[in-house]
This record gives sequence, C-alpha cells and structure tokens, in this order.
Amino acid sequence: MKILYFWDAYCGWCYGFNKLFTEFYKNHTDTEIEIVSGGLYILENSNKISKYTFKNKEIVEMYKVEFGEAYNKVVEEGELVLNSVQPAIALNTVKELIPNSKLLDFAYDMQKKFFIEGKSLSEVGTYLELCEKYDLDYSDLALKLTIAFKDTNPIQQDFLKTLNLGIESYPTAVIEKNGEYFDLVGYATEAEDIEIHYNLIAKKL
Repeated sequence: MKILYFWDAYCGWCYGFNKLFTEFYKNHTDTEIEIVSGGLYILENSNKISKYTFKNKEIVEMYKVEFGEAYNKVVEEGELVLNSVQPAIALNTVKELIPNSKLLDFAYDMQKKFFIEGKSLSEVGTYLELCEKYDLDYSDLALKLTIAFKDTNPIQQDFLKTLNLGIESYPTAVIEKNGEYFDLVGYATEAEDIEIHYNLIAKKL
C-alpha cells in the first residue's frame, strides 16, 4: 500500500492542502508516498503571473494558510513566469537524496518559499536555502540542479503519468494497492478529516 499525491508546486490549492497533509503524514511516515508533479504551468500555459487569476481568499478561508507579503508583492508586480518544469525536476532530484518519509515536508517547504517568501521555483538558489534543514550537501545539490535545469523538455515523466492516470485537478491524493485507487482527499479541511478517510480505506484493504 502506498500514497500517490498529485500536485503542482505553484498550485495554491495544493499549498493549502499541504498544510493538512503534512500534519496527517507525520503519523504515517511508514507508508510509502510518491509525489507526482502534474504540470499545471507548462507549454502555452507557462506565462507571467499577471496572466492568471487566483482564489487565494477562498484558500485562506478553507485551509487557514498564510500568503506572505513578499508573495503578494510578486503577484502585484506581475513579472514572475510560472513554469512547473523546474520544480518538478527539483523534487525528483531531491527524491534521490532524502528519506521518503521527509519528501512531503520538503514539498511543502518548496511551496512556502514561493507562497510566503515570493521566491521563484525556477531558481536553483531557492532550493539551496533548504539544504541545512534536510541535511543536503550544498555543493552537490547546486551542481545536480544546475545540470538538471538545463533540460528544456517541458514534458516530464511525472506529467505523462498524471495524464495517463486521468488526473485533471490538484490536489489529488489516493491510496494505491494492487492496482486499485481510493480517494484520500474527499472534502478535507482538517488533518483529522484525512485521518478518517485513511482509516476507512485501510479497513477495506
């Protein structure tokens, strides 16, 4: 049994849900988790942030998360280009360097770099700021990401997997066992809601 989590690092709804999901997962770190990037902002949909409309007020009301002043300034300036390719590459690079049990925390910290601090997730330096917290070698990660970010292919394997499984909205979290998939998100607005879904599914398996 494992958890499959389909998200996008630049997705505000995923940012809100991650607050709950990381809290829930603290009690289930023995369960394997696979985080799959969906590719929300790629190809013709990768544009300056000014081209998009966000429902941050609704996200705050539902998930009680914070959008930082630095992020709000980035939105106001409107110049940052949203591109899902680099954060997808970065997460897949880090997957090989930290324990699986820490991966969801890292993903949430990636998002906080953007939604709180207003940092671009297409910049290598953004991820290097997380090295100390996750006991990552600064020089090694810098080299790996610098090389990996030279990949200009907008279609990553994660994006193809998301498409092939028919995932069309984020966040989507499911429990997978023997080729069967069970929804873990439901209408969760608290970590306890996810826990209830998890326990109900576990009883069926």
